[in-house]
Amino acid sequence: MPDNTIKTLEGMLDVATFRQKLLASNIANADTPGYKAKDISFQKELLKAIEGTGSKEKSYEIYEPLSTMTNRDGNTVNLDIEMAKVAENTLTYTTAIQLMTMKVRMMKDVIKGGR
Repeated sequence: MPDNTIKTLEGMLDVATFRQKLLASNIANADTPGYKAKDISFQKELLKAIEGTGSKEKSYEIYEPLSTMTNRDGNTVNLDIEMAKVAENTLTYTTAIQLMTMKVRMMKDVIKGGR
């Protein structure tokens, strides 16, 4: 049975990186009239990355979350929600990096013969 750990962690890093850019854009546009907050489903996009069902260009399905109310100017960015998403996404990214580091270290140990 093949070990897909590296591919899974790579997918996590790719999806988390894209999501971070999207969330940063939401925060940057918090005062832009008419701007609609955007997000992706991390789980759905990770599954596509792992299964290889995503396109080679790594396009993601972006949606407008319904969890925020529209401001008078038509903007749907809620800074508290966006900052919570950024914190969650940062934790996911950091965890993937730590797991990737551990996996590479284990592979190096196997190659060295456990020395």
